[in-house]
Amino acid sequence: MAKLWQRTRGADGTSQLHDVSLTDLRITRPSVIYLSGFLTTDGQPGFIAGGLKRLEEMMGHRPAPHDTQDVDLYAWSHTSLGNLFNMAAYNMQPQSRASAAAHSLALGVIMPLVARDFKIDGDGNLSGTPLPEAEAKRNLRNITLFGYSAGTITAQECYNASLQMMQKLGYKTDAARDVLHEVALVSAGNVSRPSKEKDRFTTVYLVASNDKIILAKNRIWTPLKTMFARFARNLNIKKLSATSAFISAAVSKQKWEWREAKGKTWKERIRPLIPSWTFVKSYHELPHYITHDENLSQFAKIVNFSLTNAIARAPVYAGGDGKRLDPLDMIQPPEGFPAPTAAAYNNKIDKAMVAKGVRI
Repeated sequence: MAKLWQRTRGADGTSQLHDVSLTDLRITRPSVIYLSGFLTTDGQPGFIAGGLKRLEEMMGHRPAPHDTQDVDLYAWSHTSLGNLFNMAAYNMQPQSRASAAAHSLALGVIMPLVARDFKIDGDGNLSGTPLPEAEAKRNLRNITLFGYSAGTITAQECYNASLQMMQKLGYKTDAARDVLHEVALVSAGNVSRPSKEKDRFTTVYLVASNDKIILAKNRIWTPLKTMFARFARNLNIKKLSATSAFISAAVSKQKWEWREAKGKTWKERIRPLIPSWTFVKSYHELPHYITHDENLSQFAKIVNFSLTNAIARAPVYAGGDGKRLDPLDMIQPPEGFPAPTAAAYNNKIDKAMVAKGVRI
């Protein structure tokens, strides 16, 4: 079955990957959960470790005072490539579909934070008492989900599963939705259906307008024509709802990415998702969405800034126990970035805003 993983280092400094018991898990401090693409299965430890390593690298780009914040990092793997069928099933029923794997994720990550004495017996019966809404909201501010590709479906199914279980425990529907807004989600290479997901986790969607995987998905399901109609090649940002924002741009054909970590800078080839001998470029590869390299992608820095701001809202940090994040607040340059860098970034974002009068 699908699993949650962490990466630690042994006494000799070597990296160790181990799966986390969802039954015993209770998150009490800021945590980022990377919901991986469909190729990252339980039997691919290299892909799992690689995803966690890239997440660690992204955390290393946070400026002071954010870089001193302790954050637990997790990665989610899929049972098998059969997860592709779950993706199709979700897109057919986005309002209610939740796979068994997504139920497991919601049971381990979300439910212990919204219900007192939460338990599930061998027959699948739930028990527990809904927490006061203010307490449940504070708890969920520790949760930041980062979904990529198939992981964006997992995130939405996790929402559906959480909402259904909270209702079974006695939450009223509106109250449950309001509480779940506190979970932050960065959804990159998105293959879910944003137009059907406007009142869920506080979400930033990133979609490359020339991403072949997403274009294929949109030919099957209701296409997001209005979001791609204007400035399809240029960065554009549209707020979909009080809890969601949609960002699109064409990504470059460049095959290399400039990376930075621990004071070092190096050029690295982007591993193609579709074998190069097919002469088909997918433009769906993760680096297009998470890079800091402005020459590679117009999305540069947006994911890292969004994760940094989401983490900083956690109750353990000064000011982190206040109001819920607006999705447009998530993409702002965090405190601590050099003024010239922040100014150039803000100029890029300001030019990309689609709705009149909407500015960050």
